Amino acid sequence: MRSESARWTGALLHGWVEVLTLFGMLLVALVLIAWCWNRGLRPSDRQGLLPWPLFLAGAGLALVLRHFHDGLLPALIITVGVLVAGVIAKAGTHRGLWIPVMLLAALLGLGYNLSFVLLTLLIMLVLLISAGRDR
Repeated sequence: MRSESARWTGALLHGWVEVLTLFGMLLVALVLIAWCWNRGLRPSDRQGLLPWPLFLAGAGLALVLRHFHDGLLPALIITVGVLVAGVIAKAGTHRGLWIPVMLLAALLGLGYNLSFVLLTLLIMLVLLISAGRDR
């Protein structure tokens, strides 16, 4: 028989491991993609290895999508997220990373982890092949 504190501890920690894993996967993918993005630039043109606004926007989209599973609402959330990312990409730094990271966050938020890993590898490959200042 479990004690009362063990029941409350289990209830409080339920789901936190999944959210921390989600954040960790997005963080590692974003660091790898940002490294590939910065690789083709001169040292004076390189930005930070982890673009925090990009990470926070992607994590927010993934968390919102974790709560909606079926119907038309997830498609609308993904559409709005990608449109907002496109608008932000016009004026911000890491211009070419906003839309792919939002698509990665959408896959992660919907629970398609294998597709997330494959799309991350594909984005890294494309960025490594097209390394240069003219992206």
